[in-house]
Amino acid sequence: MCVVLSKQVKEALDFIQAINVQEIENEQEASRAFYEKFVPMAGDEETVFQVKDLEIRSFDQKINVRIYRPSEGMELPAVIYFHGGWFNAGSLETHDRPLRKLANLSGAVVIAVDYRLAPEYPFPSGVNDGYGALNWVMSHAKSLGVDLKRLAIAGDSAGGALAAVITRKAVQNQLQGILCQVLVYPVTDASLKTASWKEFENGPVLDFQGAVDAWNLYLTHDEDRENPDASPLCANDLVGIPPSLIIIAEYDPLRDEAVLYAEKLQKEGVEVKQSMYHGMVHGFFQMGGVIDQGNRAIEEAAQFLVENFNR
Repeated sequence: MCVVLSKQVKEALDFIQAINVQEIENEQEASRAFYEKFVPMAGDEETVFQVKDLEIRSFDQKINVRIYRPSEGMELPAVIYFHGGWFNAGSLETHDRPLRKLANLSGAVVIAVDYRLAPEYPFPSGVNDGYGALNWVMSHAKSLGVDLKRLAIAGDSAGGALAAVITRKAVQNQLQGILCQVLVYPVTDASLKTASWKEFENGPVLDFQGAVDAWNLYLTHDEDRENPDASPLCANDLVGIPPSLIIIAEYDPLRDEAVLYAEKLQKEGVEVKQSMYHGMVHGFFQMGGVIDQGNRAIEEAAQFLVENFNR
């Protein structure tokens, strides 16, 4: 494939290239700090009617969440969101600006989950935190002012993997009210054997060795690489998954595994919208201040949510 990067994408990559965290000696801390410095690329911080940080308890585990309420209305639809960061980085801050925009555009309460990260908390800690957070939202719907009959689950990259897993678990456990899921360039396969991993093994943004390292940090047992709770593409029980939007970046090593997951859902009768963003790189959803397509992806996600909430 001939890779042609737009001026905006080049500007974003130049910004990333200029990030300097050399003063941080600990490799994991440096990696997390590096990702935190992506924040300005998301553009200005939109005003939201209410933004509230809470510490919740689930399965005796403390989990931090940030709740974006777009209006004072009660019984609003709700989106439970999981940030990206290769399971070992990312935070409420890295995704704050895109989620402000998503809440305002969708009219939904967006609940961002600060799940525990590897390597301190490897698989399945993040999955457990995510499913626990979903149960907490369902148990506290009245006080949160959300409509239990209009829920969605969403996430990007590694958070897309968590979102896919938690949606499937919710369906298996017959939890009602989840009307759709939004997966933004989701991680779905620990094997790293798709053609796009070879094509973009040196980036941009993600690279093959970084992926190997990330999976090694997240999974402490080799057999878990084929565990569908880690690699959603390994799941064979996808019947009943709600309508799904899968946003994909053309110049992303995760491209093919996202496509394969979309196709697998479709084969099981799931209503799937694949949305390929041509010329885009991994992470563009968080780069709306630099890349126009980043804002368009947020707008598309919001429109998909609205359509499904109003069916």
